[in-house]
Amino acid sequence: MITDPARTVVLSSLGWVEGDAIWCFDVASGVSRTIPMNTGARHSSLHAADNERFVNVHHFDGARFLASVSLFSAPEVTVSSVSYENGRSSIGGNADAWDGMPRLFVEYLREPWNDYVLLSATAHGAFVQRFEWYDSSFDKGYQSVVDVVTLPDPRYALVSVQRSSVLIVHDLQTGKAHHRVTLGAQQGNPKLALRNGGTEVWASDYDTLVVIDAQTWRVLRKQKLQKAPAGTQQFIGEYSFAKDGACCVARPHNGDVVKVNERLKIQKVAKLGRQPFEAIELSNGDVIARDWKTGDLLKGRFEKQTWLQGLFG
Repeated sequence: MITDPARTVVLSSLGWVEGDAIWCFDVASGVSRTIPMNTGARHSSLHAADNERFVNVHHFDGARFLASVSLFSAPEVTVSSVSYENGRSSIGGNADAWDGMPRLFVEYLREPWNDYVLLSATAHGAFVQRFEWYDSSFDKGYQSVVDVVTLPDPRYALVSVQRSSVLIVHDLQTGKAHHRVTLGAQQGNPKLALRNGGTEVWASDYDTLVVIDAQTWRVLRKQKLQKAPAGTQQFIGEYSFAKDGACCVARPHNGDVVKVNERLKIQKVAKLGRQPFEAIELSNGDVIARDWKTGDLLKGRFEKQTWLQGLFG
């Protein structure tokens, strides 16, 4: 779930609900609509960069790579696109639209790799690099490459793997692992974000939120945010950052969204019901989320957490 800087438009794309379409929520009217992309892709992933544009990566189950830049004010219009297919890359539209946008993406491509690879989208086209460290030590039937973020040091990117609590500092020159960062002993699926000017990495680790120093790669703090019956684990949903810098974490197994501060302490809770999977706080203080299974819109407001909620939440 992403939004423009003014938080007037919220976009989402749950692959099991929309496929390659975009769910668009207009804050002023309170109305949502679905915008078909008509690319033939199986699903999309959306990426924002704190400006009026966003990137939509269209996933074709290995057949090709396609990423497009659009405006939050007109999500259905492609301003520029970069593609890679059959060994050739191309770019269309206004190449300047890629300035200041996310450039690194993970994609599965069949020929000739038959594997997950790193795609770099530039004003000159798309470039592919193999993850040299992603070898037989991973159970590739269950451990896909999940996420990638650029780092302040332009030589490296940070990559996460499904069902793994180890992050890879990926060398963009060699494709090899420069360093490995252990989050903890959870079940992984890390979503990554840079904070505080790129000095910290925030990562989800199944039921836990972790903050890492981006220079020493030391875990600074972590907090388990989803409790579960003894002998079991339940995951947290997606997270986003509020205007005040706090982190909003969806908890589908609690039917709520929690707001945690820089120390990862829960400050407020929005009880929405159903199973909130992704959520964002709007400028007016409202919380909107989407249900995990159906994609339905859920609404609420944050309230201060009581000591009793802290014991059982």
